[in-house]
Amino acid sequence: MDYGFLADATATTHFAIIVAVFIGLLISFRYRRFRPWEAGILLSVIVLWSYYGNCPLTIVEQYLRNLAGEAANLTDVGFMPYYANKFFAISLSSRIVQRTTFFTGGAFFAASLEWLAPFFHMEIFKFRKSFRKFRKLAWG
Repeated sequence: MDYGFLADATATTHFAIIVAVFIGLLISFRYRRFRPWEAGILLSVIVLWSYYGNCPLTIVEQYLRNLAGEAANLTDVGFMPYYANKFFAISLSSRIVQRTTFFTGGAFFAASLEWLAPFFHMEIFKFRKSFRKFRKLAWG
């Protein structure tokens, strides 16, 4: 079995998913109806990243590279820092990538809550109306 090819295919898939998330961010800025979808995707990335300590695709790629006999430290530094250094000689910290991802996920989750604002405002309006009725009954 050609583990090197499978590792390259995993890296290509990983890169395509990252590009799709960035395109989704740009689409979400323009069209609010996509914000809950983007927030869900980013939150699932955050949950998986927090649970495994790294992206599962990075772990799979590292495993396949080890089976292919290639020396790569993907799980130590992370996918984006590894390839940014390999292709562009840019030194990125894995912590910066992780914090940026977490912040972006939280921001889009908050934006998706804003997208649901019309529903929440109606409930607040009903609560205020029932509070006024209660106040009139209690105070006369």
